[in-house]
Amino acid sequence: MPRRPGQHRGGESVRVPTIALFEIPANTEDLLPFKRLSGSGVLYEQELQHLIWENPEEFTGEPLFRVAQTPTVAGGGKPDIVALDQDGRVVVIEIKRAVERRQLAQCLEYAGWAKATNLDELAGMYHGGPQQFFDDWQEFTDSAHLQLVNPYPRLALFARDFDKRTSAALSFLEDHGVPLTRIPVTIYEDQGGRRLIDVETGVEPNLPTADSEAEIDHTKIDGRRVRMSDLVEADLVPPGTSLVWNRPQLGHEYTATVTPAGAIKLSDGRAFSTPSKAGMEAAGIAALDGWLAWRVGAADGKSLDDLRRALAVSHAQQDSEP
Repeated sequence: MPRRPGQHRGGESVRVPTIALFEIPANTEDLLPFKRLSGSGVLYEQELQHLIWENPEEFTGEPLFRVAQTPTVAGGGKPDIVALDQDGRVVVIEIKRAVERRQLAQCLEYAGWAKATNLDELAGMYHGGPQQFFDDWQEFTDSAHLQLVNPYPRLALFARDFDKRTSAALSFLEDHGVPLTRIPVTIYEDQGGRRLIDVETGVEPNLPTADSEAEIDHTKIDGRRVRMSDLVEADLVPPGTSLVWNRPQLGHEYTATVTPAGAIKLSDGRAFSTPSKAGMEAAGIAALDGWLAWRVGAADGKSLDDLRRALAVSHAQQDSEP
């Protein structure tokens, strides 16, 4: 667990004690400590940017169509990562060791650019090349027609620390409906050089009581994104379950199995924690919503998205019970 910032009560700073992070070894009662890395901001940002780019769903909780790293955008500036979500909204990801007012202003400028951008501009900065962009975007959206850019972009801020006054400004923006997500990320290391990364997604409100499934955000339970391990724990996808992804238009079919830890293991032995990453690696493509692609047992079986929806509905019904 990371150290929490100081809290305030009646205008007076209240010191919150540091909570140390330990490993509990299987063969001893001694605790092995991890330390919070305090390397330079540049190294922190570069390493984290690489990790988020390679594993967007693990950090954001949703599949993203990765467009570019540090592209030069109209009006100047280079956002760390530009992506698109399933609704065609531009997602601007900024990674900082510490977010201060200057960085916040810069992020808002990037949001202004994202609101006015279009597919042609995004294709021009695409990491796979302009020609490949449109094919990959159609593959990601699973549509015969090009989905246009949604003019309501999103901001995602990843940082180890958020300046106190900046946090107040962020809270103000969030309270007024600005689509902005701040995610504290801390990297730890033990004496042997092993490293852990703590991604704090925060606590969101519980799912509201719903009269129909249509009112439920089926991608979340208990205020966080559904994970494969949740389906395993709920016995919706028991360990050893076979998964199939069929692409009849290309004549390709991919198979995988679910591990006890909730990973998806491909036929070549590689295992991935998210359906999207597993599908992308299996097919060698740039983007995919794996929740919709993978199906249980056969090509006409239930999709993982169907099972995720069932889990969310079940949790919502439990929350509504007195």
